[in-house]
Amino acid sequence: MLYSSKREIHSMAQDPERDQREQDKEQDSDHSSCCADETDVNRPDPLEGLDEETKICFQITHDALNAPLPILRAMYELQMKRTDSFFLEVQKRFDGEEIKTDETIRTLAQKWQPNRRPSSEERNTKAVDTDMIVVSCGSKPSYCEKATEEVNVVAQKLITNSESDLQLSYAKQRRTKSSALLHKELDVRSNRAVRQYLVKVNQAIATLYARHVLASLLADWPAETALSEEALELNGASHMAYILDMLMQLEERPLWEKILQRVLKGCRQSMLCSLSLTACQFMEEPGMAVQVRESKHPYDNNTNFEDKVNIPGAIYLSVKFDSRCHTEEGCDELIMSSSSDFLQDVHNFSGSPQKWSDFEIPGDTLYYRFISDMSNTEWGYKFTVTGGHRGRFQTGFEIMKQMLADEQALTHLPLADIWEWQVCVACRQTGNQRLKAIHLLLRLLQCQSQTVCELKLLRPLWQLFMSMENSLSQDPTSITVLLPLHRALTELFFIAEAHAIAQGILKEYLLAMTTDEQLLNQTAMALKNIAAISLAINYPNKSTKLLTMSP
Repeated sequence: MLYSSKREIHSMAQDPERDQREQDKEQDSDHSSCCADETDVNRPDPLEGLDEETKICFQITHDALNAPLPILRAMYELQMKRTDSFFLEVQKRFDGEEIKTDETIRTLAQKWQPNRRPSSEERNTKAVDTDMIVVSCGSKPSYCEKATEEVNVVAQKLITNSESDLQLSYAKQRRTKSSALLHKELDVRSNRAVRQYLVKVNQAIATLYARHVLASLLADWPAETALSEEALELNGASHMAYILDMLMQLEERPLWEKILQRVLKGCRQSMLCSLSLTACQFMEEPGMAVQVRESKHPYDNNTNFEDKVNIPGAIYLSVKFDSRCHTEEGCDELIMSSSSDFLQDVHNFSGSPQKWSDFEIPGDTLYYRFISDMSNTEWGYKFTVTGGHRGRFQTGFEIMKQMLADEQALTHLPLADIWEWQVCVACRQTGNQRLKAIHLLLRLLQCQSQTVCELKLLRPLWQLFMSMENSLSQDPTSITVLLPLHRALTELFFIAEAHAIAQGILKEYLLAMTTDEQLLNQTAMALKNIAAISLAINYPNKSTKLLTMSP
């Protein structure tokens, strides 16, 4: 690729007339684009009213994915003007070629039209990189009144494959996709002037190698040398968190963990504070989509059904089976694979529920086929597919986990602020993200200075916990294993109550956890008990009147 670029430039130098012709083509193309866009100048600019950081986000996304700015603005508005949710939506809708839109987005996008398309010189000055958008970190999270309810709750079991087992598959699929996309782009541009495009490709390659050099430098940073903002020419202390996030997407896990350890050891106290709060902010990133597939219950005979599950942006898919999965062993089979020809990462399932083990599969697409014969049928299958990705949530979690495990770093961290952030994260996230946030809350409660933890902030999680307890008590005869979230919340509130007793604030803690609805329900139950006893001993009073008046 580099050689072809040099050859292109060399041939242009030998043929100045050709160079001039290609420049004329570019100018004509830009002129025609401008004329097409300027025909409707009365429409508002899609970048109008946005702050500078958001404008940069839009322009980078536009340049990288060739996405129309009106479409991006419509998606931004539909995501309540939240940049993180906007990026996640773009990631979900991008299929490798274009951003898939629906009628709602297209209708709203009609409100905006660019007044003028940037010239080729302006486009070339835009950033090619899409990873380093540093957003200022707020010192306090927004308060959460109610914890998000869990959706698609499944009994989680042990995952058979670890991330290390899948790393080679991740890397192979990333290389394959990148190669295919680049090959397609070069084919499209083969009949046009490609000099500027190859300059961008070479710039991207240079950026990639520069990042590898930075990773090696940080991994071997001298222990006796302080890691300061001045040494790395950072825009601020929180900038380091974005560098760590960028390197996490790029490097293998062992090297990244070494980088993180060196960074935490070399950071100054003020830098550690900003790094920890930015990591907490990263953990507010929304999770990926969850999809459920199931057969009829029981399924039909003579079935030969094939389908796929696609979660755009995922680097692996986590598959969890319902505990009732059951097919006729040896005759009726569910086959799963990461390829449409069912030759790669193949998993076969048949028989009793004990033989349906959860697993992870690389890539963003799961292909499955279900085959049954003419004999007996059983309950069938049902599975939940969750997309996994190395997003900012995972970066923030890894940073916080390492920080809270480092006794030396603990003394310099704003634990009260971190506790507040993590409670909000646990309230807003669902699934595994919520479990990881609760893991950090438990770690904070185990710190020696646990008095900084404001236990009253746990009220939304307590309400979620009580709803799970109530749903469990509705059928006391059922014998089931508690879901991981139920077990995690049980441990969290057991330890929190012990700390409240140790601090002498148990009464205040219980009062803060109790809701008005719970007080009313308990009061009503007490009055009914009093009324029942009064009727049994033939002693009418106000409670018996209320009981006879109630429907």
